[in-house]
Amino acid sequence: MIPGAGGAAAAGFLLMVLAAFIGGLLLLWWGWRLWNERRGTPRPPLRLWQWGLAIVLSVLPISTALSLAQWALHDFMRERKMAQQDRLKHFTLRQALPWGEITLPAGSHAQRELLEGDERLRGDASDLRSLTDIRFAQAVTWGEVSVNAMSLSGRQLLLELDRPHRFAAPAQAQDCPAGFTAQFNALKEPVLLADVPYPVYEARPLNMADWVFDSCYQTQPIAVRYWRDGELVWAKAPDYGYEE
Repeated sequence: MIPGAGGAAAAGFLLMVLAAFIGGLLLLWWGWRLWNERRGTPRPPLRLWQWGLAIVLSVLPISTALSLAQWALHDFMRERKMAQQDRLKHFTLRQALPWGEITLPAGSHAQRELLEGDERLRGDASDLRSLTDIRFAQAVTWGEVSVNAMSLSGRQLLLELDRPHRFAAPAQAQDCPAGFTAQFNALKEPVLLADVPYPVYEARPLNMADWVFDSCYQTQPIAVRYWRDGELVWAKAPDYGYEE
């Protein structure tokens, strides 16, 4: 039994070892007959039962080799598809885009959920329909709030503050330092775009009238990945002077 593997995995491994062993023996046997033939001492022709045995023994190595090739091709195609999907999920804005009451700067790194039919990036606001996170190339002003990054999740909006701001909360005003996360709640129920395998909500263009401030708190900066030199890397957040 292979440590950490199930019975099926162990059986598959032993089957591959057996196939390699039989295949090696067959290659040695055919090689030995060919070597004798070239030396001028050919072996007697194979009898019918010997041909049958050789064919039967060849089935396992050949079928195993074909299965391994099929698995390798399947893994390659799956990894290629995942890489294509990652390039559609993580993208960098090539041009500034108006989005409600803010303008998203060119060079901002965005993440979104993929929807059915999302086969390419169009380079316009339609790419942001299922936006989840974005780190701006430079601070963006929304009303009087200066923001470095934003995260959307259903009825919740998170803003990473670029500079201190005083919010007039429903209960009492709250002073939020730079680097803190300000949380807003939607005043209207968001549109559900997909619910399989998990809910995906429409990211509406940002308008102050659609959101109400809830609270602010210190947490990790909003994490966004982007493509650099063919590799997904984390976008660097500003140093707000807080200890990790």
